[in-house]
Amino acid sequence: MVEIGIVVGEARPEWIQFFAKDVVRVGEFVTVDTVDGQALYLVESSKLESKLLSRVHDYITAMEAKEASKVNPRDTVRYCTARAVGLVKDILKGIRVYPTLPPDPGSPVFLAEDELLRRIFHNDSKEWVEVGRLLRRNSVTVSVNLNKVASRHLAILAATGKGKSNLLALIAKRVAEKNGTMVILDYHAEYYDLKIEKMRFVCPKINPRYLDSEELADMLDIRSDATKQRDVLRRAYTKDVMRSPNFWEALEENLRNEAENEEDFQTRVTARRVLEIIERSLAIKGNIFDTEVESPLNLIEPNKINVLDLSGLTEIQAQIIVAHYLTEILNDRKNAMLKRKSRFRSPVVIAVEEAHTFIPQDRSSRCSGVLARIAREGRKFGVSLILVSQRPCKLNADVASQMGSFAISGLTHPRDQNFVMEVTDEVSTELGASLSSLNTGEMILTGQWITVPALVKVDLVEEKHMGMDLDAVGLWAEDANVGRKRISTEELIKL
Repeated sequence: MVEIGIVVGEARPEWIQFFAKDVVRVGEFVTVDTVDGQALYLVESSKLESKLLSRVHDYITAMEAKEASKVNPRDTVRYCTARAVGLVKDILKGIRVYPTLPPDPGSPVFLAEDELLRRIFHNDSKEWVEVGRLLRRNSVTVSVNLNKVASRHLAILAATGKGKSNLLALIAKRVAEKNGTMVILDYHAEYYDLKIEKMRFVCPKINPRYLDSEELADMLDIRSDATKQRDVLRRAYTKDVMRSPNFWEALEENLRNEAENEEDFQTRVTARRVLEIIERSLAIKGNIFDTEVESPLNLIEPNKINVLDLSGLTEIQAQIIVAHYLTEILNDRKNAMLKRKSRFRSPVVIAVEEAHTFIPQDRSSRCSGVLARIAREGRKFGVSLILVSQRPCKLNADVASQMGSFAISGLTHPRDQNFVMEVTDEVSTELGASLSSLNTGEMILTGQWITVPALVKVDLVEEKHMGMDLDAVGLWAEDANVGRKRISTEELIKL
């Protein structure tokens, strides 16, 4: 083993500080002997300080101190802090047991050996899947437990461009390889070009008969403050309309009667306006409505990766669609657990892109209730959540705190960093401070799905292209070439 430092100052069972001989990066693993046995630590902060240069107040003195520092090896101090992630002997058994006493001051700090880290992070069992490599040890592959994702929930919290959708695509790929069922709620058409095995794209459809009048008004794009229009629609939306084989004709007939026979002039005008809104909505988004669909479940295929395209919908419309689909999935899985007739005989993983849109912190949405219910009860029925967000502080904290695992990267806003530290106790202030410095694809993985917390370079999913930055200059150049070709053709015609 390679000794790289020595424990100094105050030490606690869960935390140490040490002076290092050489460079030690955040995310590195070290070992220290304790009375309980060898303990594994994750380096959370690494600082370099010159005593001479820290006391200068002008340029000339700084230059003199710099030269003096070069010939004084004691001047430069490399200072690190590290958090215990468990006793090695227990980690290798798949359990996390922490030291009960701190190491003695003066204890040597060793660099964790590659072979030890391979034994910890790589697992060939069927429920484990490979997702990347240790950020500080490229030779060490990292596996995560897919069963924990499918039962205890996962949150992917990362800034834009840091690899959220790539990680979700990788998880989808691994679920497909295991013949699993997954539903991705795709709010910004991030996955339409994802070409992996068992992938299918679903245009969301909903039977208007199963909507209440307020939901129908939202789906038809009637403004929330247009109370008179909503009142007219509510009166026209009778039980006879719901039961009619010709739903839209029956609804429009009731509205026409009100537009022609109502004594109040303003009500007649409002009814005609609602008729116009229905006509416009059916022309633009009519493919969303299907009066023959018995259940949204008929559109979701078991043992496939189902991408539900919500990109053409308003926020409220997407919430209504999500509420109905997820309620049906949860009820179906309850039936499956009770040995009743069901569509999904095995667990379903639901990935929610832009999760803060569907379960916001500051208000209730149309689908907040069912998402909160799945977060609380889904484990019992085989329905799990993957919440994906670049603004975690806008997520409902109660729901987020029920996520059993996390993947975190690139969060620069203090509110987002504080939120992460509140919902998971494995990201400390020191480690949280490093979030903003992580590059694309570099993430902190923590929670039940990984053996111990680690900084990981997530594998790139080659089958996914959306979400990458566009080559604007290259595309403009292509436009210019097309323009030149068109001009040349026109000139040739004139000859």
